[in-house]
Amino acid sequence: MTRTSDSRRVGRGAGARLIPLAALAVALVLAACGQKSGVHLASDSGAGGAGQTGGAGGGAAGSGGPGPGAGVVNGAAAGGAAGAGVDVGVVGSSAGAGAEGNGASGSGARAAGATAAGGGGGTAVAGDSTGVTNDTIAIGIHAPATGAGAPAPSFDQGKDKYFNFIGPTVNGRAIKVFFEDDGYNPSQAVAACKKLVQVDHVFLLGGGGGTDQIVACAQYAASVGVPYLAEGVTESGVNTLKSYFAESMTYKTQGALLAQYIKHQGFSQVMMIRGNTQNFEDAHSGFITAARSLGLQVARDDAVPKDADAQTMGSEASLMCGSLDARTGKVAVYPLMSPKLFINLAGAAAGQQCFPRYAGIGITLGLNVVAQALCPTGAFKNGASFFSPFQGLDVVDQVDPDFHKAYPNGDDIGFGLWGAEKLLAAHLKAAGRDLTRQGFVAAALGKSFNTGVYPVADFTHGHFGGTAVHVLRADCGRNQYVTEAQNARSF
Repeated sequence: MTRTSDSRRVGRGAGARLIPLAALAVALVLAACGQKSGVHLASDSGAGGAGQTGGAGGGAAGSGGPGPGAGVVNGAAAGGAAGAGVDVGVVGSSAGAGAEGNGASGSGARAAGATAAGGGGGTAVAGDSTGVTNDTIAIGIHAPATGAGAPAPSFDQGKDKYFNFIGPTVNGRAIKVFFEDDGYNPSQAVAACKKLVQVDHVFLLGGGGGTDQIVACAQYAASVGVPYLAEGVTESGVNTLKSYFAESMTYKTQGALLAQYIKHQGFSQVMMIRGNTQNFEDAHSGFITAARSLGLQVARDDAVPKDADAQTMGSEASLMCGSLDARTGKVAVYPLMSPKLFINLAGAAAGQQCFPRYAGIGITLGLNVVAQALCPTGAFKNGASFFSPFQGLDVVDQVDPDFHKAYPNGDDIGFGLWGAEKLLAAHLKAAGRDLTRQGFVAAALGKSFNTGVYPVADFTHGHFGGTAVHVLRADCGRNQYVTEAQNARSF
């Protein structure tokens, strides 16, 4: 097998806090991939900016010099946003064009006063700096701490580790985090986000680990002019939102990459079993199309209820295992569902002496809590690999040695939160000291952020920043996932 990957094991630190924050929470609670009905909104894709990334690795070219790890590749759009005080490192620049209709042109709107939508005749007006004080920036995170499983102690323990570690270094400010449980329900998620905006007065919102909840809150945030960040999930329903940023590859783009991965693993047959939500449809269609274009035979393509019980998943396992090739590991199965459903599916299959090769996208099925639940059943006898925006614990000390200094007993969820926070901090630093919501959006568009944990997040072409994946492989000798590849862009 050949695999193309830009494998970097960089250990640096300056960066961000953010979405998968919640994604990890959901992961821990085995909530996952997020599925609730009634929030999907089909929409046309927005036009992207044209700027392209220039320069490579390491050197700083802006005032403030590079911090201990997070790099900002300066592209087009937010003129001056990477100016004084941005200590995340500027590692190249290019002239690119303006930013997706956000009111920022190629010459850019400064973070200190981006042109507001509706400002007559292009007159610059003071931006909205709600949630920003002289010393702090308030951010709001929503995640399903209840409603899909047990409470998430790892989330509570890890959510502030990175920001506490870096202190008031985000252009002289500390980050203050507000958290709300979204109950794994889109309506409750919107209520949670409204509370964060209207009562806690946060500067921005972040969410993850529940696709339907992310879509619902992202649409609400856009309606009130609040920036919203999340790990990549669906594209439909969020692709025209001008203040939304996906920090990792979307499910649709990961699906095309997954089809390559499965083929290069030597498989000729695939099955896809997914939760039945409209917000998984672009992931589903993207994967099936990519698989067939590569000559893979789609042996099964099923949808199960989003909230299926163990008996239903046992029945689905029987259908999946009706194929002798699936029973003997000659078929790759792509599960797109919550960890709870996947554990029931794979566990039931193992009980029937059926051991397909599992392969899927991230985040939640690649968490160690899933390996700990399934390895003892033998479900991963023929292997399991999942994409992830963060590496496994086996390479943490090479990727970012500061993590264990700050969090000696931190688990993979804690590391995912750490990586997400580094990326958010890089976003905030790039927007400068004179921070406004409009300036934050303008500053991100036209830039790429390299923080060492997440693959490069590139917003030079629009709001979907994911560029690559890490690949995690189940190691049942250790009951955890280990890092198979880093920064893979093709296979």
